[in-house]
Amino acid sequence: MRFIIACGGTGGHFYPGYALGKALIGRGHEALFLLRKDDPAGPRLAAEDLPFAELDLRGLPRRPTLELAAVFFKLLGSLRVARNILKAFRPEAVAGMGGYLSFPLSAAAAMGRVPLILHESNSVPGLANRLCLPFAESLALGLPLKAPLSSSVPMRLIGTPIREELWLRRDPGKARGALELDPGRRTLLVFGGSQGASSINQVLPQGLGLLKKRGAELQVLHLAGRKDAPEVQRLYDEAGIQARALAYLDAMHLAYAAADLAVCRSGAATLAELAAQAKPALLIPYPAATAGHQEANAAVFERAGAAKILMEPFSADSLAQALGTLLDEPQSLSHMSSAYARIGLPGPQECVRMLADLAEQAARKKA
Repeated sequence: MRFIIACGGTGGHFYPGYALGKALIGRGHEALFLLRKDDPAGPRLAAEDLPFAELDLRGLPRRPTLELAAVFFKLLGSLRVARNILKAFRPEAVAGMGGYLSFPLSAAAAMGRVPLILHESNSVPGLANRLCLPFAESLALGLPLKAPLSSSVPMRLIGTPIREELWLRRDPGKARGALELDPGRRTLLVFGGSQGASSINQVLPQGLGLLKKRGAELQVLHLAGRKDAPEVQRLYDEAGIQARALAYLDAMHLAYAAADLAVCRSGAATLAELAAQAKPALLIPYPAATAGHQEANAAVFERAGAAKILMEPFSADSLAQALGTLLDEPQSLSHMSSAYARIGLPGPQECVRMLADLAEQAARKKA
């Protein structure tokens, strides 16, 4: 069978589609990936000799501007290209991973009567998936929804696919040694995405400095982004805190293994990784996230008892208080790890299997 998977735009949309495509190829099927023009994921697919096509499309501006006309015309052009791709490739089913690329593919699939499945990573569905839902055979959910959707489309909680190296949990001491950290010291992992998070970068060293004055002994692995990493390292050094501030770390499997507690944003991909590793977390939702979806995502974990939420803006003192509450009780982090079972997410390997099963089920309807 043949499948087309729209997964371009951001890493949070790309990797679930990539994982689905690889799983379908592993089952003997063909998969064509659909990316945006000049998508950074293109070279990765080309290096693995995985076929992909591109659409010249960009997301809608969040406020009414003159750009709306240009976006509308690009959307019409992308719909025409998507229809041509479907006619040439002749898929049995298509899949949209969320994001604006899902819409032209979904609309073209509806016109061509090709079955469609959707995957929504966030607790609050994005605009593209809400627009595409009437065309879909099923909706796979990465997290429990904040509010029910008024739709008869079948929905199934499967989680969000993550990189295979994060499926397994590793020895903390060995991971710390590999990262040039003290193997025996409690470790805090701090990150805010690939570019870092300025608010977290600025306040964390101050907050941990306050904790140190109260007697807390821990070390920090802080992924601060290229711009802020040198300054963040300087702030830790001034505060006398044992820390490694890095611009970026590809080996996130080591970072999660090394950490007793994570301080991070609450994007869907990050939360899927935390769940796979059962890692206690202090979540700081990105305040500008569309429709407040990061706060809704974080609330799922806090209700289960697996994480605590700290909202922006926050001070060094409020941050120190939040961290101190988590670190002072020896059993609290262990209880948070155990609480992940209450969310009801399948394991990462099962997640990919379930998503591929949904794609195959949709394809059989056309056959």
